[in-house]
Amino acid sequence: MQSVQRRFGKPRTADESQVAVLLKDFDDADKMLSRIVEASKAWRDAWIDILTAQQRLAYDFQEMYAPIVGSSDDTNGHEGKETPRTTMMRAVKLQQSHAELKNDLLEEVNMVDSRIIRPAMDAKDHIQPLKKVMKRRGDRKA
Repeated sequence: MQSVQRRFGKPRTADESQVAVLLKDFDDADKMLSRIVEASKAWRDAWIDILTAQQRLAYDFQEMYAPIVGSSDDTNGHEGKETPRTTMMRAVKLQQSHAELKNDLLEEVNMVDSRIIRPAMDAKDHIQPLKKVMKRRGDRKA
């Protein structure tokens, strides 16, 4: 009798609604995992940009305080003053410390791939077959 009811389109009760709820939960989980992946990638890329900008700024300070090569030709009556050695050493030290900081933090930032992004992608990949099974189950009962 149940198979006759299914063939002629009589509505199913609790089982069909449970399948619909599960499918919606799978969709919600898929969307949430997609948002986690995208946000984590954006966070990682933002930190890489910050670290690169800081290192470039420190490098530019070092270049700014370095002596200008070939500037002794035409000075137009203005005599340049050499940057004090202590200031130059501080600029070099700043550049070196920012380079070390960038290298250290890049290792940590790149761990986002292995600790957040990859597990979220794996979970997303594991949800798809379960979702297909639930859809097929619902279709076979119809």
